[in-house]
Amino acid sequence: MDMNKILQWMELAKKYQSSEFWNGIFDESSLEDFMKGNVGFGQGQEGGSKTEKWQVKQFPPIDIYLTEKEVYIIVDLPGYKKEDITLSVSGAKLLIKGYKKNIVNGEPVQKERYCDDFKRIITLPEPTIPGQVVAKFENGLLLVSYNRQFSKEEHVPID
Repeated sequence: MDMNKILQWMELAKKYQSSEFWNGIFDESSLEDFMKGNVGFGQGQEGGSKTEKWQVKQFPPIDIYLTEKEVYIIVDLPGYKKEDITLSVSGAKLLIKGYKKNIVNGEPVQKERYCDDFKRIITLPEPTIPGQVVAKFENGLLLVSYNRQFSKEEHVPID
């Protein structure tokens, strides 16, 4: 046996023994996600350095960018059509729903692509008014943007 590998394994086990990793690992929803393959051992960012962490995959994947004047949300929706997607906003919450039918009506032998109905609520970095949100769908990407209302800090006097 390689003693270094055993020590690495013990260090990893100690890390997960004291973290929130084990809380709820056998809950029905966690077990269901695991069985569906929605949970994986992935790369994460923690304190600026790459560390391995247990993470639940979210669908659809998103990126959020802030500029001086706008907030941009990019939603990756390969294979979906514009007609299959609904979008709504309330304050600082963005709701994206998608509906999709399988391309082939057969028994899957291997299935890695997500091609089912979905619903995802995204917490926006800043609230917005629904009439100010602009959405565009092209090449499997949903591009959502809105103007920032709170881009600058304002001084608050203290009485």
